[in-house]
Amino acid sequence: MEEPIDFNKLKNLKEKIRAENKDKYLENSKKRLEKIISTKIRTSFIGAISTFEEAFGFLWGHDNPDNLTEEEEIMKEVWEKARTSILNNGNNQIRSVKNEIECNTVHWNRYSVSIPVQQQQEEEKEN
Repeated sequence: MEEPIDFNKLKNLKEKIRAENKDKYLENSKKRLEKIISTKIRTSFIGAISTFEEAFGFLWGHDNPDNLTEEEEIMKEVWEKARTSILNNGNNQIRSVKNEIECNTVHWNRYSVSIPVQQQQEEEKEN
């Protein structure tokens, strides 16, 4: 003989599943925001480095790294130190943003579209 269905057990199970899904959603929202912000910050400082290399790379033989003069070698060392500092700072900022996001609750509102629906008047229905 089958055991009768316990409504309270089903209700509790449904609430547990709903809470787990909400927790997963909030965690996924947080991870999504971290990824987007990290990408934007990284794009900013990598783009800045690239722009600087294009504009001033001739100082350290950026286009021809094989035969560098003594002055270009010195400038290349200076640039490598500056570049490393910029990369370290940018990566530290990304870690800082991730830590900051971790201290907050993030709820992604998703993309939504509202389509207005109007009722037809009875006159239009008769025609």
